[in-house]
Amino acid sequence: MFSKDPRGQKNAHNAQGTPPQSASTPTKGRAASSRKVTEARATAQRAKLDAQTDAQRRKEEDAAPAKPSPAKRERERPGSRRAATIELAIADYLLDHAGGNHSPKTLEWHHTALGLMRAYLEEERKITLVEDIDAPDLNGWLAHLRKTPGSRGKPRSERTIQTYARSARAFFHWLVRRELIARNPFDRVTFPKVGKPLIQTIDADEFERLLLACTPPHESGPIAERAAVRNRAILWVLYDTGIRVSELCGLRLGDFDRKHGVLTVTGKGSKERRIALGSNCLRNLLYYLDRYRPDEDELAEWGSADEDHLFLSETRLPLTKNGVTLLFKRIKKRANGQASPISASARTFFAIPSPFATWCWAMTPSVSRNCWGMRI
Repeated sequence: MFSKDPRGQKNAHNAQGTPPQSASTPTKGRAASSRKVTEARATAQRAKLDAQTDAQRRKEEDAAPAKPSPAKRERERPGSRRAATIELAIADYLLDHAGGNHSPKTLEWHHTALGLMRAYLEEERKITLVEDIDAPDLNGWLAHLRKTPGSRGKPRSERTIQTYARSARAFFHWLVRRELIARNPFDRVTFPKVGKPLIQTIDADEFERLLLACTPPHESGPIAERAAVRNRAILWVLYDTGIRVSELCGLRLGDFDRKHGVLTVTGKGSKERRIALGSNCLRNLLYYLDRYRPDEDELAEWGSADEDHLFLSETRLPLTKNGVTLLFKRIKKRANGQASPISASARTFFAIPSPFATWCWAMTPSVSRNCWGMRI
């Protein structure tokens, strides 16, 4: 009988050359199979997420506008020469002036001059871009200004055309500084030349007639008297100081130093200067302020409470430049003078040497600047 010893069977199998079976072989196989399944699932998950990401990206690209090419972006870039239309450049130029705290009158001047230039270039020359403007186009515009009437139906004076040319020249200098154009076409344009005008002066007798004409004819009463006193005070201030009409309209009560008889005038560029008044001017100005200028109660009744302008109209509102121009047109007509409005700078109209002015000019330049408010 053979022995049933397991070790004997094991030895027998070994003797026959059959390899022994390991107990851990099934466990290792199951682990390898589990790893393969896990990796397959992870790969499938990544592929799914990538597909979702690609789908979302394509959806966003379809919804978003197409990005312009680099060349197109250069053309559309603010400040690009090709994108600088005349209309847009003028608007930016006026904004630059407004940001520099330039006066409304300066902005109005540039707006008028450049508007006329733009209208001519677009309508007559079919030019809309600033880089397409050349010297012949600007020469044609200046010639067009001479041939066509102004807003009032009258031919433009050479001085008016020169002021428009100055505005355009400054505009093209600005375009060059902003690198919107490479060269200034105005450098090749013959600039309009205008001789210096002869200063119109009045003598003492003419000024006396103007003072008498301040009283309206065939009118009496407190309203007429108030207007006459105010007009005489305005005449004396212009006569004695030579300030501009716009500066006169901007005077306020706080600008008048009663104790020293000095006016603080704010001129172009918000520059202030102090001007001493002569005895006649001071007397007429104080007479108007103390007796005839509306007081606080009267201003409140007219809805102009806290109005502090020095000279007021019949409606208790500040005088305007056009109002003063029309006022002196009537005064000159009543004084048998030529019925034409005074210039914006009344310094040319009232440029006669009063005794006070002669005294100021005889002093040293530094003292004269304080009294007369002018440069020497």
